[in-house]
Amino acid sequence: MDNTKVFVILIVIMLILALFSTFYAKRFTVKYGTFYPPYANILGAYTSDGKLYVTIKIQNETYPINITGGYVKIVNTGQYTNVTPTYNDTFNISFPITYSLSSFSLVSIEGVLKGIMKGNTIYITFSSTVPIQIYFDIKVVKFVYNNSTANITLYIFNPVNITLLCIRSLSITNANLSETVAGINLVDLNLSLPVGTHCINLTVNLMKEGGVVYEKQIQPGYAYYISGVLNIQEYFSQPQNASFQLYKIELFS
Repeated sequence: MDNTKVFVILIVIMLILALFSTFYAKRFTVKYGTFYPPYANILGAYTSDGKLYVTIKIQNETYPINITGGYVKIVNTGQYTNVTPTYNDTFNISFPITYSLSSFSLVSIEGVLKGIMKGNTIYITFSSTVPIQIYFDIKVVKFVYNNSTANITLYIFNPVNITLLCIRSLSITNANLSETVAGINLVDLNLSLPVGTHCINLTVNLMKEGGVVYEKQIQPGYAYYISGVLNIQEYFSQPQNASFQLYKIELFS
């Protein structure tokens, strides 16, 4: 066999091998895709039962994630809490409401989530600034005065447990004549309230309680206002005392 025939045979064999290689390569072609890494968003924050709750959502378009731990921190106050394991992509983390926390309308929250994705450990970091509302709302919604006795209705919203300690400098005044009808320096209350919204009715006999009474009842056709200072104790992680101005004017017919 001469060299030319050998060369031709080799060429044919190489072509056959090339055809087989091309055929099987099509069957095992690697397809490229896009991988979107998971991340976490803070959906918001709200208060309930004396705590601040932060809602976290994991945005994930790839493989399922099991959260196994991590931590979340409020930067403004330095409060820190661990994340408990969860299979949910949306979950809440809670912090006790502190006195310092109540002074903020915006808080910076950051943290790290630890999880398992396809058998591998992953970490998701996040940070965000969210608005919060931690406030007390205390006001007089109604009052009447008759036979030296004041009946006062208070509306109270408190995000933490409180105790109504006392009312100081309580007075009822004829707004038209600028004349005080009755007054008392101190009314002890010592009334504890849980977290929530309350409508409290107080009855104070100013004469029996040692107050000053110039008129025993109001006169129809005049406007009267009641005023005073309500002292309370707010049960944050460390109890704090606070004062709220009470005021309400009514026209009595």
